[in-house]
Amino acid sequence: MLEVQDYLNLPKLGMEDSFAFTCVRCGRCCRNREDILLTSFDLFKMAKHLNMKIDEVMEQYCESYEGETSKVPVVRIKPREYRKTCPFATKDGCKLHKIHPTAKPSVCALFPLGRLTVFGEEGFKYFLQPATCGNKNQSQTVREWLDEFGLKEHIATMWHKKMGEISMLMRKAYEKANFNRMDINAILLLTLYVFYDLEQDFEPQFERNLDKALEIASHLASVGEEGADGELVS
Repeated sequence: MLEVQDYLNLPKLGMEDSFAFTCVRCGRCCRNREDILLTSFDLFKMAKHLNMKIDEVMEQYCESYEGETSKVPVVRIKPREYRKTCPFATKDGCKLHKIHPTAKPSVCALFPLGRLTVFGEEGFKYFLQPATCGNKNQSQTVREWLDEFGLKEHIATMWHKKMGEISMLMRKAYEKANFNRMDINAILLLTLYVFYDLEQDFEPQFERNLDKALEIASHLASVGEEGADGELVS
């Protein structure tokens, strides 16, 4: 198991750099997974391709919790008990991939690529994870890989940036006042992940919901500075 510093030391790839990898659908990366975290874009795409409502996808396939460090709601795919296997894994491969490659969560679609943000720099740095599966029969650029799975870098960049800002404010709020965190997490969860119309374009809703969540977090941080009271305080 690689440590964070090991990933930081891996050679970085630019958008036009090539790497060789072909998935053979062995299912190895679908097992022992408790770390398939979802973004709102992931949930939006999954719900559309599964012909389900977002809250139905959440109830049937996911679970949420407050991030231990971030203090914001985190949504992940809930693994099966047996070998902590993804519920979308079948003997013939990923159910979501079979519906459409763009339905896969970003974490899964990126593999064997990884990406990270570097403090003070815009966008992501990509790297090739040491994969023990697949083969090297096909070569593609990072850009071609992202396009194949409908991974939009500007959406991912905005998600990470805004969630970082919301996290900073929530940590500040919780340091200053004794809020009812269950109620706050429920409100933020709905705002960040659920309040989307699947018949409308994603991006305008995405920007609006992130701004609304940031507004909520900013208000809580300011209330915490002044001394908390009100219905969101226990």
